[in-house]
Amino acid sequence: MTGWQVGRLFLWLGILLGTVTVASAESIHYVATDGHPQNRGTADSPWDIASAWSGQQTVAPGATVLMKGGTYRHPDRSWASPGYAIALQGTEEFPIRIRPVDGQRVTIDGRVEVKPDSRYLELWDLEITVSETATWDRQVTAGGLELVGDHQMPQGGLNILGGGGSKFINLVIHDMYSGVGFWRPSLNAELHGCLIFGIGGIGPDRYHGPGIYTQNEEGTKRLTDNILFDIHSTTIQAYGSQNASVSGFAIEGNIAFAPIKAGNRQKVLVGGGRPSRRILVAENLLYEVPLQLGYTAPYNENAVVRDNLIVHAGLSIQRFQSVEESGNLVIGAAEIPTDRAADIKLRPNRYDPRRAHLAVFNWRRDARVAVDLSSFLRVGEGYRILNVLDYDGQPVSAGSYDGRPIEVAVPVEERTGRGQFCAYVVSRESAR
Repeated sequence: MTGWQVGRLFLWLGILLGTVTVASAESIHYVATDGHPQNRGTADSPWDIASAWSGQQTVAPGATVLMKGGTYRHPDRSWASPGYAIALQGTEEFPIRIRPVDGQRVTIDGRVEVKPDSRYLELWDLEITVSETATWDRQVTAGGLELVGDHQMPQGGLNILGGGGSKFINLVIHDMYSGVGFWRPSLNAELHGCLIFGIGGIGPDRYHGPGIYTQNEEGTKRLTDNILFDIHSTTIQAYGSQNASVSGFAIEGNIAFAPIKAGNRQKVLVGGGRPSRRILVAENLLYEVPLQLGYTAPYNENAVVRDNLIVHAGLSIQRFQSVEESGNLVIGAAEIPTDRAADIKLRPNRYDPRRAHLAVFNWRRDARVAVDLSSFLRVGEGYRILNVLDYDGQPVSAGSYDGRPIEVAVPVEERTGRGQFCAYVVSRESAR
């Protein structure tokens, strides 16, 4: 037996006996706003965000990168700023997780860009925003290429150029020009449970800045259980020209409402100049946000469109050779059942058992609506319900669950149809 063969034998024996690991499932590294690339990456000697995320440090498959609380402000504040780069490689069995230290709020001020060589990441519970948006008048040049005037700020956004097999979970992406760019190389990746709002700008040609702009060709890209509102341009734009593919999408369980209607671009669009195929659009809850499948392609192949609820907007399916359509309910303004009690839609988070999204269709515009959460909460469990329109505010209800329906206030304003619809995040105090 050669030396190489002996070495291989001992390696496999070590794996079988548990004395050798091929990837670390327990490595934990720490990052802080005052961290340094020369530090050890421990709780008392944390790395900086740039070196930890970009691959300058050793972050093995299976590792967790814990972000200490605070605001990580990218120093480049120009419109074209690339922001913080993520270039880490996990594996399907051992993904790399990036998340805040439990109970701490982590804000990324600027853009986050997932580089093409990244794969099998899990990005959890981060806030991504651009602080200068607070004083921006939303004006951009034609095509959204530049800012108008002297105001300076980065475009922001989560730009996913790679990250095959990755999951982006429970992110809060808000108040910036760019939302989420979710591009073709990110094969079989998923955006789940995110809040996306306050996105876009106003140009002399049109309103710009979709909430999610995405393309795909191989595998299946999943957009699931996200909440989108206050979007200036297209709410979800799965679109491409004749040179880009819009195929292999599962768009499920998303809640979209309160679009910026002045630009007349508020739809969820799936389609482009090239024929689309393998499209699933299911169980989405849309208020004043139309749903359109198909665009300028001369034909499209196959789609499943089922169990979507669309209120004060329409559903259009254009030039598909095969469509399985069932259970969709489209309610126009003249068809609102104003004598009917509220319809409550609760969607538990797929990855975080402590969280669910709640949509309330308050047909009668009652000031308060009783919500049955017994399928999600256990008696004696602590809970909080946050109105997404006031995500940083006080909860609309909090306490210890006693098994009875919980009354939730529906705000009366233009974005809610004067109290006819709103969305909430429900969280409970239990171990993940």
